[in-house]
Amino acid sequence: MKYQKIDKKIARSLRNTIIGTKNLFFRNINIPLKPKWVVLMITDRCNSRCSHCNIWRTKPTQNPLTPKEIENLFKDKLFKNVEYILGTGGEATVRDDLEEIYLGLHRALPKARLQLSTNALLPERVIKLVNTAMQNNINLDVGVSLDGIGETHDRIRGVKGNFEKADWLLHKLVEIRKKYKDRLGVIAGIVVSDLTVNSIYDVRSYTKKLGIGLVEAWYNTSSFYGNYNEKDKVKMKEKINEIVKSQPPSLIREKWLEWLKGENIKFSCFALNAFCVIKTNGDMVPCLNLWDAKAGNIRENSPTEIWNSDEAKKIRSLVKNCQGCLNSWGAGWSFDSSYYPFLLHYLKHPRILIQKLTKK
Repeated sequence: MKYQKIDKKIARSLRNTIIGTKNLFFRNINIPLKPKWVVLMITDRCNSRCSHCNIWRTKPTQNPLTPKEIENLFKDKLFKNVEYILGTGGEATVRDDLEEIYLGLHRALPKARLQLSTNALLPERVIKLVNTAMQNNINLDVGVSLDGIGETHDRIRGVKGNFEKADWLLHKLVEIRKKYKDRLGVIAGIVVSDLTVNSIYDVRSYTKKLGIGLVEAWYNTSSFYGNYNEKDKVKMKEKINEIVKSQPPSLIREKWLEWLKGENIKFSCFALNAFCVIKTNGDMVPCLNLWDAKAGNIRENSPTEIWNSDEAKKIRSLVKNCQGCLNSWGAGWSFDSSYYPFLLHYLKHPRILIQKLTKK
């Protein structure tokens, strides 16, 4: 039985290599793939007051996509291969029609796994959505922001009592997960920056005790996200280097260490190819780094028309010239699309490959 599992894993790796080769070939001759992953910005309103993000200071979209518009856009043939929709904001739970949105997504793509990112300031709304999802056979992942423990988290997030709500929500989600198993995923996320380097180990201990995963995300910047303190850049890199070195071995970890040493981290990115972002107002953009590179708006043209437009082709050229990033979904989905980065990683670290093949 053990060797059968190893054979299956080897076969899966070979299949992924073939698919990755095809994807790279299409990308290089400018034939776009159909997206497999989508980031959906459910709203740009936010009830947090985070030190590291400016979105709560900006004027929110006055006419966001309705649940019906969201459902219809994902019924477009462009999205027929989508396996995962990452729902984010702003803070998605500030919308009163959140359940309608997720039910519509499920109707449009019943096989896709859905996700909700939340700051936990409205925990009852999260639980309501989870219960609705479970009752309607929706596979759902919930990611809860956790930038520290207790007052540390509240200070970074700018709202007193935020940690208490996050703690209650995470315990409640873990309790619900016991009934639904893999249908409900529960994870916490922390952005590694000068604000959180002293919180990482406490958050790791907290999540391990609770029995949930932890995503330690790279400090992204975009037109709304980033209050990076350049004065502390060197000091910050030294601290973050220690944090990253203490993470379990992974391709992202390796790339992160290369970036910290000032090395080139350019890779074959599949933004606006295997994945894309749909913003609150219906704009389609490639990723967080190219947040303002608009390929089109789904209220003006169909997703398929936008995907095949001249403007989308121009943006893909920008993506090809990008020097690389460590955005957890952008880099990860790109690595999955080509697969070769994993192969090179395993060749450099054969012990990791052996562990992966023999893991239950």
